[in-house]
Amino acid sequence: MGAFSKFWQGAVIASMLAAPVALAKVTIYMCGDSTMQDWNEGYYPKQGQGQDFHYWFDPTKAAVVNRGQGGMSLGGGGKAKDGSTAVGYYDMFFKKGCSAGNCIAEKLQAGDYVVIQFGINDVNYSTEDFFASNMKKMVSDVRAKGAYPIIMSPIRRLYYDSPTQIHNSYRGYPALNKSLAEELNVPFIDMSEMVANYMISVGEQYAAQFIFNYATKAEYSNLGSDQTDQVHLQMNGANAFGRIITEQMRAHTDPIVKKLGDYMAPMYQVDVKVSPEGAADATSLGAYYPQGMTVMLKTMPKSGKKFLGWYDGNGNKVGAPSRSNVKSPYIHTFVMGSAATQYTAVYEGGTAQKYTGDGKALTAFPTTTPKSLADVTFVPFTPIEGTEQIDVEVDKNIKKFFDAYSPDTGVGYKENNWTGFMGDGFFNLENSQTSFASYKVKFPAAGYVTLAVRYANGGSSDRMFNAYLDHDYLVSAPPTGAWDKWDTAYVVMDAPQGETELKIMSLTSDGAPNIDAFGFSLAGVCRVSEGCPEVQDSTKDTTDTSTTALRGVAAKAGVQLRGSVLSLVRDADVSVFDMRGRLVMRKTASAGEMNLSETVRTAGLYRVVVRSGSEKFNANWVKVR
Repeated sequence: MGAFSKFWQGAVIASMLAAPVALAKVTIYMCGDSTMQDWNEGYYPKQGQGQDFHYWFDPTKAAVVNRGQGGMSLGGGGKAKDGSTAVGYYDMFFKKGCSAGNCIAEKLQAGDYVVIQFGINDVNYSTEDFFASNMKKMVSDVRAKGAYPIIMSPIRRLYYDSPTQIHNSYRGYPALNKSLAEELNVPFIDMSEMVANYMISVGEQYAAQFIFNYATKAEYSNLGSDQTDQVHLQMNGANAFGRIITEQMRAHTDPIVKKLGDYMAPMYQVDVKVSPEGAADATSLGAYYPQGMTVMLKTMPKSGKKFLGWYDGNGNKVGAPSRSNVKSPYIHTFVMGSAATQYTAVYEGGTAQKYTGDGKALTAFPTTTPKSLADVTFVPFTPIEGTEQIDVEVDKNIKKFFDAYSPDTGVGYKENNWTGFMGDGFFNLENSQTSFASYKVKFPAAGYVTLAVRYANGGSSDRMFNAYLDHDYLVSAPPTGAWDKWDTAYVVMDAPQGETELKIMSLTSDGAPNIDAFGFSLAGVCRVSEGCPEVQDSTKDTTDTSTTALRGVAAKAGVQLRGSVLSLVRDADVSVFDMRGRLVMRKTASAGEMNLSETVRTAGLYRVVVRSGSEKFNANWVKVR
């Protein structure tokens, strides 16, 4: 393909907005940040409040469209800590910036509902003035379509000032949501207050282990590392908060909001027992669920207590969990049926307790979430102020890099007119706010990883871009001095297990920097278009320890890397570049073997490019030891 061939393949925004269920009476749009969004299966048990929210409703009466978007503030326009200008949800996903026909505002029909919950990221990526301005615009747009806005304050963070006081990590934004709802005469649900009360009632240990995403790789097979996430929710927590939202809707003073109670599905109680009493340090609380929702039960044994298993309402020991990635015997998952039931966590010396109820759906529901202290141990956590971001150190030990020249889809140009790139060329995103480059990748395990992006920015200002991986990650790309000078930007990401899509997205009309390559600190990641082997052990450093054929023509020509040994079947020009794109070594090599460690003496991560005649072989990265 020519050096300046135009590369138009798909549109990223269109994939973000699916049409609602066609036969539904009304549609409920859930707008929020990563505490609302759908999380890829590979992140399990992490889940957003809106992810299973559709189960609470009768599908013949209402459809739920979850448009939670990770990393988003509502306001935008403000300055992040690094001085960059943030772009808000209203501009990117609700009213502007999305392709024709795919903005939420264009999808709305008279009688629909729009639930709006922001404030977490606005602390660092917006200002109260921008927030208020965009909230007013959003409410006006919803009403202009004959739809009904509902404002919710953000949920709390896992941070106890004391057993009876939950810290307000998001400053004035919970109160600002409330005051705007009053000013605009919009129905309000105070999730900040309701969640704080709920956290007080269950205690800090339960909140961490059962509500927020504290999860270990010993519990879930898809996790590559233990999770201690004080911001995001696990499945049980997301559905507990979804339950609170529906209770607030049922009991709301606004009759239009209260009408949503008529659209809800039947609810069935699941009682949870421990036998003998006192054997567990903590166990899932009994609660009600709609049919079809996955229920998670968990118990934590006290020291010296032997757990025998979970038993159902008939007194039978349960089989395998409905979720195949559950490893822990203390956790059981099942899909809720159409009758109330009971489960018992049985320890040594205990017996299963059979369910004696009538199985009927509930007819009465709570109208509020009161404070009621549970008898749990108080262990304070270190506070973390601000946004959704998790405090994980950047790991610059990148295990493998991938040539960014040919994205799977994108809006931009495949070019090779500047020097210093490592593979076939680089991808130049078009100068527009909607340009992108998308790469399908597969991760061997879930967990926090560092993404490295090798880029060139010959401009005079930072070309910040969005590295989207089921979540928005804003990456700073300062000027490199020229378009043939390359540097590497790093960002910590929360990766799922399995196949997903990395999208490099422009944030301004100037586009993003030129992208040469990207890589991850996790071993075993592969690019789907290159073929993915069986999942490797992600704990092993696989960098250049196996025989690797250079891709494409090189493989046919027999060019191979064995560790640091390059094998050639014919004479070729060999170049080695460091991570900043500087030429470290270049020589014409004869057919045979060439030990790179003898010519490149400084340990590090390098890119090897092999050319023979008019052919240039796709290059691999090699760590010279």
